[in-house]
This record gives sequence, C-alpha cells and structure tokens, in this order.
Amino acid sequence: MESDYTRFHAHKGHVNNVTFLDAGKKALSSGMDGFMKLWSVPSWELIREFKGHTKSVNSISVSRSFNMIATGSSDCTIRLWSYPESLPLKVIIGHSNIVSSVCISPDGKLLASGSYDGTVRLWALPDGKEFMILEGSPDTISCVLFTPDGRKVLGGGIGGDIYVWSSSDGRLEQTLMGHNVALMSMVLTPDRKYLISAGYERKLRIWSLNELKEERSIELDGTGHFPLAVSSNGKTVAVGMDYDIVLYDFDSGKTVSNIPLMVKGVYSMAFSPNGRYLVAATADGRLNMWDLEK
Repeated sequence: MESDYTRFHAHKGHVNNVTFLDAGKKALSSGMDGFMKLWSVPSWELIREFKGHTKSVNSISVSRSFNMIATGSSDCTIRLWSYPESLPLKVIIGHSNIVSSVCISPDGKLLASGSYDGTVRLWALPDGKEFMILEGSPDTISCVLFTPDGRKVLGGGIGGDIYVWSSSDGRLEQTLMGHNVALMSMVLTPDRKYLISAGYERKLRIWSLNELKEERSIELDGTGHFPLAVSSNGKTVAVGMDYDIVLYDFDSGKTVSNIPLMVKGVYSMAFSPNGRYLVAATADGRLNMWDLEK
C-alpha cells in the first residue's frame, strides 16, 4: 500500500488523537505539544490551531451536532470549543490529575471525563458546570464512553474492568470483568449494538450493549497501545500495534490485512465516514493516511 500512503509531520512529540469532521472533508488531531489542529482532507493543509492547553492534549470528543468540541489534557483541565467558529468557550477545572478521556453524550447535554485521579465526572453542557462525580472505580481511568442511548457511562482503566454507571443518578450498575490487565481503548460499533474493548493482555473483547455481557473475543498477535477504529459499515476493526496496523473481520475475527508502519507506536486511528481512508496518529509526531480504495 506504499503508493497510496501519505505521511506528514503534524505535532511535536506523540500525536494522541485523530478524528474526522464534516463527512470526512476535515480532521482534527491533538498531540503532546498541547495543540489541537484542524486539517483539510485529503490535502492535509492546516486550517487552524487550537491553543489553550499547557500540556499534552490526550482526548478529543465532538458533539453529534458538530457544534462543540471537548478536549482533555495532562494539564488537568478540559476545554470546550465552538465549531465551526473554533472559538474557546470554557475551561473546566475539577480533576486533580491528568484528564485521559472525554466524551460528549449523544444528546449533547453532558460531558463525561476520565482521569488518572481515579474519578469519572459528568459536566452539564454548554455551561460546563459539574453535574456529578461517578464513584466506585478503584482504577486510574484511561477511557470513557456513553452508551448510544446516553443512559449509561462506561469507564475503564488500569485494572482492566469496565464500570457501568447510570448517567442520571450516578449509580454504579455493573462491572464488566474480562480484561485481566490494563484496558487500553474502547469503541462502539456503528450499528450501536456492540462495544469493543482492547486490553494489554493482547485481546479484543466484544460486548453486547443490549445485555452488557461479553459475546466473544479476538486474540491479538502483537504488542502496542491497541487503539481501535471500526469502519463505517461495521465490517472491519483496525487495531494499532507497535509496528503495524492489523485489520480484522468483525464477524469472523480473522485477519484481513496487515499494514506495515515506518515507526513504532500508534496512539489513535480513524476511518473516514465513507470508508475510503484510514488515518493513524503515531509516536513520531506524524499523521499517516492510506487510501483503501486503491
């Protein structure tokens, strides 16, 4: 796939996140340099830099209506930005340690944040006032998600378990025990039926969102941070390894393809909405894009 490969420098230090906007015509990235950047796709011309965080920007979440962006940072703050105006709206302070993950609820009324301080917090939007602290997790939190109906918040971290809270009253409803070491990433399938989680024990676990129980697992042949991305048709799951990206068939769990990398360390990936492009954020400060139709 070398002839269909675009690779360019985007940030100083690791690139932590990449996500598409505007039906795949634009993309956001963030990095250890404290910046979030807006790019034109597929030319990858820089449109705008978002300045504000003083340390690494670890997580990006875009509202379903695309009018707001939330970022979480190692400076222990969360920032809200308007889109497409790209104006700073609010600095949210509350966590006492690194903010590792942020997620805007499907209805755009709440923001969930996970932190190395061991808490998951809910914030009311758009004003950013603290709504609730979700208690019961003994872990450092690495990732948070809302269920598709917005009624539950999922949080996971170093211990490997996934905690399920009610977003309305903060009650810890369930603990999904499966990963026996650190939970690295979580993603929802486009049909909103499944949760896919990756653990440091080199295994993907696929959970039914309806019943919140594990249905099956996929063994991973490699090491890395295991960021996940699912194609828009739900048929392909991409997993970032140390030196390659492995594409798995969602239904069978079999390997579809291996995409070699020129550098060790993938931290985030995204498929374009039309499924044509796969973009990976890597440890050398670059974004890497493949045209999957060629």
